[in-house]
Amino acid sequence: LLGPSAQNVLKMLVPCVSVFARCAPRQKEAVITALNGAGRYTLMCGDGTNDVGALKQSHIGISIISVPEIEAKQRSATEAVLSLRRKKGSASDAPSKKKKDEKSGMTMEQSLQQLAEAQEELSQVALGDASVASPFTSRTMSIKCCKDVLQQGRCTLVTMLQIYKILGVNCLVNALVLSKLHMHGVKQGDRQLTAVGVVIAGLFFFVTKGKPLSSLSSQRPPSSVLCKQALASIGSQFLIHFIAIMAATNVSLPYLDPDDPSITPDGPFNPNPLNTSCFLMTVLSTINTFMINYRGRPYMQDLRENKLLLRSIQICLGVLFTSALEIFEPMNQLLQLSPLPSFGFKITLCGIMAVDTIVAYKVKKTITVSDHNCYECG
Repeated sequence: LLGPSAQNVLKMLVPCVSVFARCAPRQKEAVITALNGAGRYTLMCGDGTNDVGALKQSHIGISIISVPEIEAKQRSATEAVLSLRRKKGSASDAPSKKKKDEKSGMTMEQSLQQLAEAQEELSQVALGDASVASPFTSRTMSIKCCKDVLQQGRCTLVTMLQIYKILGVNCLVNALVLSKLHMHGVKQGDRQLTAVGVVIAGLFFFVTKGKPLSSLSSQRPPSSVLCKQALASIGSQFLIHFIAIMAATNVSLPYLDPDDPSITPDGPFNPNPLNTSCFLMTVLSTINTFMINYRGRPYMQDLRENKLLLRSIQICLGVLFTSALEIFEPMNQLLQLSPLPSFGFKITLCGIMAVDTIVAYKVKKTITVSDHNCYECG
């Protein structure tokens, strides 16, 4: 069955079959090999030595524990707990059934204890040959672990793809600051760089805190960040931030002191309106990049459900607009921001920041639609 001639026939036959039953170990391995040869991605779940060959051939191999006695004990305890919970829920509306609730509560404790004992026995079961041949091992007797691997894998893949997109946009913005804006004397202070580094590290950490959804979506995530929709998304985001940063730069240039030594490309850092406005705009573009590129449903929690990331973005936006309006002077001094020339300048700068945020948020919905197409073609 594993020979070239047999595999050529199986490659055409196997994709047309939905169920293979009562297979010998060599037959399982031949089926998995034929599916791989037909261009399919395979997941094999097995519990014994007879599954080792197929587990090695599959793209994803998962070994599970097979102990019939413990399995029967766990199943009966689980069914008893679920049944008693349903009865307790239906009896909570009837005061006359209070005595029955107390009795069922005792039975519930016994069922939970039996379930805990079964779990403890499972943790003591020695792993077999299947776990050696599989990259994944589940100490359960249910194939639910296959769904868990798919959900966790999709969530991890989508998280990494959105991190790459965030890094792509941020690198383009930093390239703008280090090239064109550097010729105007735009620099950042040590405390500014430290604050930005801490904020970005925290936001990246909170992005990874998004949990996978309990339901498995029929829509597949992309296999590469080089999808044309993803590249178009990165380019459009950079264009929005480029226009906003250059607008803030042009507004700030008339307020520069020609005798200020910091405006030369190799001069020292000195807080001035240009440095301050460009710092606020670049940090704002970074925060908006996290907000736009966070990918929620149908694979992981939405931004509104990822409370840590949402609250962090809201706090960062609040700090930026507070600094632009000079509401809290000590914070501006801590961030090495210079006093802004006039109230009109503050309003203009806040208007540019607001437009960048609003347009970026509006583009997010368009990006989500394009990402749907990208994820389907991925």
